[in-house]
Amino acid sequence: MQIRRSALGLASHPGKILLWPLVRWYEKRYEGKFAFARATFLFDLFLVGVVSGLGIIALIMTFYKPVPFTDRIVFAAEVAPREIVSGASSTLVIRYENGTGEELRDAKLAFEYPAHFLLQEVDGRAIGNVVEVGTIPVNGTGSVKIRGVMFGAVGGEQTFRSVMTFVRGAKGVAGQKADDYTFSPTKSTLELSLSLPEKILAFQPINGILTYKNSGEIDYPEITVAPEWPSGFAFVSADEPMRDGLFVLPPLKAGTKGTTRFIGRLGNVADSLTFRFRPSFAFGTDSYEQETLTHVAEVVPLPIKISHSIDADTVRPGQSAKITVTYENVGDTAVEDLRLFVTTDSPFAATKSVEASYKQARPELAKVEPGQTGTITLSIPLKSSIEQSATRVYENVPFATTASATFDMAELERATVADSPVTTTMTSPLVLSSFGRYATPSGDQIGRGPLPPAVDEATGYWIFWNLRGTTNALKNVRIEGELGSNVTFTGRQTDSTDGGVVASGNQIIWTAASLSPTLSPDSKIMGVAFEVSIVPTADQAGTTPTLLKNVRVTATDAATGAFVSASGEAITTSLPGDAMADGLDVVE
Repeated sequence: MQIRRSALGLASHPGKILLWPLVRWYEKRYEGKFAFARATFLFDLFLVGVVSGLGIIALIMTFYKPVPFTDRIVFAAEVAPREIVSGASSTLVIRYENGTGEELRDAKLAFEYPAHFLLQEVDGRAIGNVVEVGTIPVNGTGSVKIRGVMFGAVGGEQTFRSVMTFVRGAKGVAGQKADDYTFSPTKSTLELSLSLPEKILAFQPINGILTYKNSGEIDYPEITVAPEWPSGFAFVSADEPMRDGLFVLPPLKAGTKGTTRFIGRLGNVADSLTFRFRPSFAFGTDSYEQETLTHVAEVVPLPIKISHSIDADTVRPGQSAKITVTYENVGDTAVEDLRLFVTTDSPFAATKSVEASYKQARPELAKVEPGQTGTITLSIPLKSSIEQSATRVYENVPFATTASATFDMAELERATVADSPVTTTMTSPLVLSSFGRYATPSGDQIGRGPLPPAVDEATGYWIFWNLRGTTNALKNVRIEGELGSNVTFTGRQTDSTDGGVVASGNQIIWTAASLSPTLSPDSKIMGVAFEVSIVPTADQAGTTPTLLKNVRVTATDAATGAFVSASGEAITTSLPGDAMADGLDVVE
């Protein structure tokens, strides 16, 4: 009961409202349950107080952090102009304030600049990169100006660092405050522009002019430009050299500009082309990308469609190959001055290109309306034969042609359209050499009898037939000639292939089932040689008799199926160039 009264006495204290929960706790948990209930209760209260105090201290230590001394030194930076331009001068202003509550003595500001920053001017108090600030009083402020040129990537980061050193307090404790300022160039004094037509016809060559300009006060070192060509555009060449796919431009002095031209060709493209050029310059191993140039050009579909075909039967040596060109305006705009061309690189072509236009009596080509179509046949004259040196293809020589057209359209440059090449095989040329000899080129006699020929005496001559210049295999080859008056075939010959040379009445005939091409330097020349004999009569005295005439070769071209033929020269007793018979041709 004594403890209870004490507790009640406690409850009667003016702060009983606050203590009432403790009284109730005591009565419920301690009174009557412990021998020294009051002492135990007070000891537990003490322990709870200690634990609570320690918790409060821990919380304070966790969430309360004193401000470091140097954090009360405030740095701020601003730049003018506000837009940073790579390659142009800017002024950086560093402002400081002493909020430490102590005087800062012997203060100095040192600066670290970005790579390749061109320093032009620092505050007049500067010695090198260090500015002598001196004493900064409590709440004292000041500023330092730095002027220079930033060379950096557009959109990249340029970081300046400032370090303030000082001493403070009676004992002269040394301190230091550092801070960084990061800026990003938004544009560049290296400027690009592109000159291209606003509208471009599909499948046309493109000539572009890329202009580069240094609008700043500082020279640029070597410049590179990375082109990003649009899909369907094929780069061909440029004025400036290319290195790893980049334009390599010469150094560019301040306030100057230069140009480079490039050539390309459009293929199958969409409605527009987007060209991008990414310029950059380098200092040592550091490269800085500048503003990207983007140019969009409209693409106009080609209104003229052409095709062509070759009349294979006319592709024969010595004739004219006929090529038919078909044109059609598939657009919705008329075109003017349509000109059609057929070109070839064939070694047999006497001319490499032929043209049709309204100026050449083709009035329908002066203006071609939408939906209008037509055909025109052009001819390319062909040589009868070619030399080995004129070609590197000696067998089944192709004859390839390309048709093209040029025309004018409103608001556009003169345009060109071309058809795919068309190829056929040339019918083989056929050259027959027919000549006589009394002696070989080395001077060995092969003929027999008197020279000049004498009346009633036999003189023997050798006749030579050579086939050369053929480019295709031949079938059913036949060479024939007609003997002259008082001339007979002796039967002597050098070739007995397929029966050799035979006489049929007054005809001399040689045949072969097939012959290989002879134009190649590695091929064998087809040659036939046989002997004839003449016994002149009195009425032939004082004349130069004919030994063989009407010489002709016929065959079938195995590649094209065409019939081919050629004539050889008539042979008389006049043999110019013959070592023995030259000038000894008139019968005595």
